[in-house]
Amino acid sequence: MTFIQIIDLFTFYGVDIAILAAATAIITQVLKITILKKVQKKILTFLPFTLGTLLYAVYAGVRNMSAVYVIQQYAEIIERGLAIGSLATLLYVLYEQFIRQKSGLSETEQVVSALIQGFVPDDGVEEVAKKVTDAILKDVTGNGAKLCEEIIADNAAEGVTERDVQLLSKLIIETLAHMTVQ
Repeated sequence: MTFIQIIDLFTFYGVDIAILAAATAIITQVLKITILKKVQKKILTFLPFTLGTLLYAVYAGVRNMSAVYVIQQYAEIIERGLAIGSLATLLYVLYEQFIRQKSGLSETEQVVSALIQGFVPDDGVEEVAKKVTDAILKDVTGNGAKLCEEIIADNAAEGVTERDVQLLSKLIIETLAHMTVQ
């Protein structure tokens, strides 16, 4: 595709498509984290395209003040709807890759972090999660649970009992063992 073709593409579709694509990306993300939280990821892949087509159909119907227009121009509606879905997907990818701040934790550290939340003061959760994960993964002696207990006990919040620390460390060990098996 040449530069002129790319400019023609934006001229042909217009700013309305870009605005609808941004709205589609936002609505898609809101639906993913609320209503459609338990839906398979494969199905969610098509959500921006379906939603984009529906939004464009509503937009075209309102703009032309006719539902008949939407039915008569169904090919245009589908084409523009798919363009909206594609642009919404592109906007989401750009957001994820360049704008969104990711935590500095690995997947395993994020799991440990979630498990120790509430047992360790909030300002030390990431650091303790890194220490616990590192200690368990580098443990060759088989004392991962004891190492985990010591680290958590040293950094535990007020009111956390020794029994809580023991149970939490066992839970972490079991969780990490199942994570590596799957």
